Amino acid sequence: MNLKSLFSIAAAGLMLAACQNPEGKTLGQVSDASKADSLIYYFGQMSGADYQRKADSDTTLATDNARKEYISGVKAGLNAIKAGKDTYNDGLMMGMQIAMNMAQFKKDYGVTLSNKVYLESLAEAISSDSLGNPQKMQQEFYRIMSEFNREKELRDSEAASEALAKAAAAKNMSKISDNLYGNVAKNDGEKLKDGDNIKLNIKITDTNGKTVKAPMPSTLTIGRRMKESPLNEAFLSLSSGQNGVFLSSAQALFGPRCTQLGLQPDDVLTIDMTPTIEEPQDAAGQ
Repeated sequence: MNLKSLFSIAAAGLMLAACQNPEGKTLGQVSDASKADSLIYYFGQMSGADYQRKADSDTTLATDNARKEYISGVKAGLNAIKAGKDTYNDGLMMGMQIAMNMAQFKKDYGVTLSNKVYLESLAEAISSDSLGNPQKMQQEFYRIMSEFNREKELRDSEAASEALAKAAAAKNMSKISDNLYGNVAKNDGEKLKDGDNIKLNIKITDTNGKTVKAPMPSTLTIGRRMKESPLNEAFLSLSSGQNGVFLSSAQALFGPRCTQLGLQPDDVLTIDMTPTIEEPQDAAGQ
């Protein structure tokens, strides 16, 4: 992406950021600045405002060390671009993108991908007189990815089960199922069963007591939507209107989606719920 397109795309958003950061320097405070210096100065100020906004929601960015690392990375990027060498610059951008993807892959799967193999395969494909079969390549790629995903899911499940059992033992909670622990008091109310339509009052919190912002239904039929979830086992252990407090893991409750909620698979979560059988409308109206 060239500078002209970069400025055009970023202008609206960065100008808004500047308006939200009124403490930036004014043009008069930029000593001996040419028009070009002033332009890029304000662009830098607005980019900094954008970083500050991100730091407001991600405190790891607010440290002095993080700021220095960020500036160092920006400097390396500025010095890496070669004016008039569009093909090289395109390759540079691709290389940085692939490097970040490889770093994320190592974080997610614990596997280091080879720069050497990637470059060799890329050079081979670019230099080949004939194109490979895209459909076959995609099939192989996704086949191997599915194997990595299965292995990761198994590791995550084992780690989650271990963390859950340890946390339950510390709270003297009994095992209800492989992924659910709790101590349910005896109750003479109507026992919940599969097929019951219930109203659900539920709160899920992490180990710090912070509410997990996951969409949960306010009404449901037991045994349908959540048949494989620990929540279903929790329902069946309670009577209508009875409150229950349980422990489960982020992996068991949300599966791969747990990372989208800011959770790790082995995070232990507390479930505080009160399910109540919903009376049929005709019976309720009598």
